[in-house]
Amino acid sequence: MSTTTRSGSSGSAHDTTSDGGSSRLGTVACLRLVGAVAQSAARQRIRTSGIFFYALVWMAAPLFGALTVVFIYRASPDLRDYAIVAGAGLSLLFGMQYNAGEVLDEERRRGSLGNLFASPGPRYVWLAGFQLFAVGESLVAAALTVGVCAAAFGLSVSMNVLSVLVVIVLLLSCMWGFSMLVGSIGLALRDANQLSNLLFPVTTLLAGTMYPIALMPDWIQVPARCLPFGYAMQALVHAVVNDASPQELQGELLPLTAFAVVLPVLGIAAFHAVERYVRQLGALELI
Repeated sequence: MSTTTRSGSSGSAHDTTSDGGSSRLGTVACLRLVGAVAQSAARQRIRTSGIFFYALVWMAAPLFGALTVVFIYRASPDLRDYAIVAGAGLSLLFGMQYNAGEVLDEERRRGSLGNLFASPGPRYVWLAGFQLFAVGESLVAAALTVGVCAAAFGLSVSMNVLSVLVVIVLLLSCMWGFSMLVGSIGLALRDANQLSNLLFPVTTLLAGTMYPIALMPDWIQVPARCLPFGYAMQALVHAVVNDASPQELQGELLPLTAFAVVLPVLGIAAFHAVERYVRQLGALELI
């Protein structure tokens, strides 16, 4: 199997050429590239398993997860509603975090990761295309979960649409940056998927997807407050269940906004740094 990696001066020349081609792509071209990659990922995913089994597998986890918390919290409607909505938000966390690692590992197994890195576009643009499809999957799963639970299990829904949109946009920005960080570390370790699987249970706990962070012990609250996920889950629950306005959610939205700005910057910087590192090692592809 041939590789597209370089070392020494030839590697530097290759990186310069690639970056120069990337810089010539305008905003419109980058957005078109994101859309094209997302469409390609959707067609490939659906053709692989068929539309019926694809939908069945993707929807089974959030729906049965919601059913589980309905039974666990049947004596506490407030906790039940919290866990249902936060569990729907969990699909967003899973889709973004898992997809970045899965994309890198799958392309590496196919021997095409080097070609993607040599493509005329910023690395995070085509990666965002793969993740855009994951976002679509997650949003559909979350909406259906909330709808089914409202109809079948008495979930109280009093939604502030503006607040929900703001929270989702900020959460996706945070998750995109976080997934870039995880993906960059996984690229160096040559096993991004396994790293995502290792981190996801920790993320689930610290995001408060089954139980509010504010009710947890201090040793959980301290690290949870250093991450954006708990703020996002709490804000999402209030926006969906209590019709909370953006002004009423300032306590959650302000730190979430800071994370939404910082994490993408860190993620892009880390991804570029690790890319240069693995090129020097000649480790982009499986050898």
